[in-house]
Amino acid sequence: MIEFDCVSLSLGDFSLKDLTFEISKGEYYFILGPSGAGKTVILEAIAGLHRPDSGKIFIRGTDVSLVAPEKRRISLVYQDYSLFPHMTVYENIAFGLCMQKAGKDEIYGAVSEMMERLGISHLKDRYPLTMSGGEQQRVALARSLVVKPEILLLDEPLSAMDPGTREKFMSDLRRLHEDFGITIVQVTHSRDEAWSLASRIAVVSNGKLEQEGTLEEVFRKPVNCIVGKFVGIENVLDGIVVNNPGGLGSIIDIHGVKIRSACDFESGEKIHAYLRGVDIVLSPDMSGSNVENFFYGRVLSVTPHNSLYRVYVDCGFHLCSLLTEREVDAMKIEAGQNVCVFFEESAVHLTGRES
Repeated sequence: MIEFDCVSLSLGDFSLKDLTFEISKGEYYFILGPSGAGKTVILEAIAGLHRPDSGKIFIRGTDVSLVAPEKRRISLVYQDYSLFPHMTVYENIAFGLCMQKAGKDEIYGAVSEMMERLGISHLKDRYPLTMSGGEQQRVALARSLVVKPEILLLDEPLSAMDPGTREKFMSDLRRLHEDFGITIVQVTHSRDEAWSLASRIAVVSNGKLEQEGTLEEVFRKPVNCIVGKFVGIENVLDGIVVNNPGGLGSIIDIHGVKIRSACDFESGEKIHAYLRGVDIVLSPDMSGSNVENFFYGRVLSVTPHNSLYRVYVDCGFHLCSLLTEREVDAMKIEAGQNVCVFFEESAVHLTGRES
């Protein structure tokens, strides 16, 4: 459906660097990255607002690198909604159809149906400046969908919403994607949005595509520490492989402590080790544990994190475990407490590092 083939694009001091990726028809595709990574520039390149300096952009198998935006059958919804303040909700939604010279009855039927789908029929005579951010975002989405695009581009649509409104709007986006079956490309810096909605994701940093894949691939098996830290893996550790027991995983030295990983690396290789906090088990004793990665540690601190707790432990190197409130209360975990720490070999993902 959408393909970037070695696309490079410069805008002042910023540039996209040799991007190659493909988005299939009907996917809900997320582009994640920090501020200034180039996420919005990629959307605008898909929409035709920027032409590549080199490489090609294909849509539906056709090279559209030089095709005008209005001929691409794409709708782009910006973070600031870009509604016309002097027009009512109805007039804003109808604008695209009016530009297409659709008939009055066709416009009325299409706009009314779209307002009903998005739950904004009661706002039809209101003006944008009298509405909340969530209401304005629904109007902007309705205006984009009413012209029946084949591709919908969303530029951080949830960033200005309060948590309750955000959850409801994510549910609306999921339902609309299922109902319309269109290809959606959404950019964000929010991992939670991607977990809730994405079919596949790409992580970009400084104009470069770092990794692309399924949620499982990117969130559990990052290709480098840039991706690992951005997707929120709590423990990214530097180490060196000291043994490779017959191709059955690796033994890694981290600050003088040996841990095991199911990943195969050659002895002497410098690596990054990634370990998610939810995969680290804390216990007052070692009963019931037969895993290879077992250590004695001391709790450094316990801090709330969303609905969980971050428990920082020194076991010869520092680790962060994520526990529920019930687990923390049951073990009466507090700073200074001695605990047993263990995790599976399969939970330790490795990538090479240069230094």
